[in-house]
Amino acid sequence: MSCAPIGCTNRRLVAAAATLAPVPDPNNRRPPGLVIAAAGSLLVGIALIALAAASLSVGHGSFSGGVGIALIIYGLAMAGGAVALWKGSIFGRGPVVAMALLNLVAGYTFTESAPWVWLIVAVSAATVVAAALPGTSRALHLRRVSSDDEPPRKADRGT
Repeated sequence: MSCAPIGCTNRRLVAAAATLAPVPDPNNRRPPGLVIAAAGSLLVGIALIALAAASLSVGHGSFSGGVGIALIIYGLAMAGGAVALWKGSIFGRGPVVAMALLNLVAGYTFTESAPWVWLIVAVSAATVVAAALPGTSRALHLRRVSSDDEPPRKADRGT
């Protein structure tokens, strides 16, 4: 690496800066569990936004408007959690799992009157399971703490 274009005098500094630059690793792939969890959350979020648009278009007054706005906010929150999870943020996993569990339970209560909701229930269940897989945890840099990982304790000075 040449320092001439930027006029530096310290070659080590330039080399260190070059190694700190974020370079995408082609071998760093997202595990299937993370992909399924993010895609499932995004799909259900989009479905909820579509349901909100349908609710708003019915025009039953302020009730449809309130329900539609709530569904839009909820759908956007699901999509936001999916994007955060896709980017590898540990803070995306909690909302994705929590909202998928809510969708699973709420969707199950509607399956008798609307059998098509089984699709939402199945996608929500797959999302919860995929987000909890060990491969997803490794991708989010979670690890179990064992007694071997604990730092050494200082000796008790009072005894």
